[in-house]
Amino acid sequence: MQLDDPEHFPVQGKLHTDRLEEKYGPIHAVVIQHDDVGRVPKGTERLRRARLVDDMDILRTYGLTFLAFDENEQALVSIDTEIREGGLLGKTFRTHGYVVKKSVIDVFLMPVPLWLQKDFQVTAQEAKVRLTEFYAKKDGVAPLYYATIVEIYSPDFANPEHGISEFDQAQINPLSSTLLEVGVGVDTIWENLDKAGTDTDWGTVKDQYKQAQQLSLLAIESLRMKVLKHFEEPSIINYPTL
Repeated sequence: MQLDDPEHFPVQGKLHTDRLEEKYGPIHAVVIQHDDVGRVPKGTERLRRARLVDDMDILRTYGLTFLAFDENEQALVSIDTEIREGGLLGKTFRTHGYVVKKSVIDVFLMPVPLWLQKDFQVTAQEAKVRLTEFYAKKDGVAPLYYATIVEIYSPDFANPEHGISEFDQAQINPLSSTLLEVGVGVDTIWENLDKAGTDTDWGTVKDQYKQAQQLSLLAIESLRMKVLKHFEEPSIINYPTL
């Protein structure tokens, strides 16, 4: 896959919404759910569910986000409020002067339930899914981890018949939590997130990286099952009637 391929996933610099807008024109977010981290008890899952749609209200990407930051992180709380009110995630961070990077942790195909087919306006029975950890950073400040993001792509945008490419697989990293567990610091993680599947040996922390890969396997499999379970339900709370 070439770097300028419309299905190429940019881990830094260009955003996914930039790619969507190149193909479909202006994209905006329709927020279905976005939990306020200050109101949800600690230890409880905090979710965002949003439709990224074009001007014709055709779904181009369905986003399921597991919010990961703490309510005491004031910089993130302020930005999160704007996103909760309808701001596009990556663009909102970029507007506030942050550089954004994503660490891909899984890529797979999933069955498309009927309600999602209708929203995508497709007949395809599978869709491509990508799970990423979302980081943002300003000069002089340590990278901030905002959320784990699940993106389900319209088959019109990412053709499931193309399957999971070698490039997709090359982008996959271990969970950040396991990298930290084996001694890889957050700054080192950040520095290695712009390799985009081109050179992922992680230099001097190669051994720790491989160790983290093994430690991540069960957790990533569990997360994938959680995502698939979310889409098994035929009636999603507050989902638009189509």
